[in-house]
Amino acid sequence: MPYNKTDWKDHIVDTTTGEVIQEGTPVSARNLNNMETGIYEVTEASAANAAAIATLQSEVEVLKNASLNNLTNNVFLENFSTLDAIKLSNGIYDPAARRLYV
Repeated sequence: MPYNKTDWKDHIVDTTTGEVIQEGTPVSARNLNNMETGIYEVTEASAANAAAIATLQSEVEVLKNASLNNLTNNVFLENFSTLDAIKLSNGIYDPAARRLYV
């Protein structure tokens, strides 16, 4: 859903005459919630992009190492975001890097 930008305007009043020169944009729940929704959606998209970038970095690293070491057959890559469904019997799991070292 695209973000609908609010064009904020200052409320300007002539101090001598009291005449309103420019109506300001009201600070309202609607305008503030629009900002909150936009910030939330960008934060969620950013987190998803960061996860996708991390996955791609791992894939490129594996493929690069396999290519440079002439080990292009039987290249396996598995992203272990958790070990919930896995019984680890040998090796060490690094949750920050989402890697299993054996």
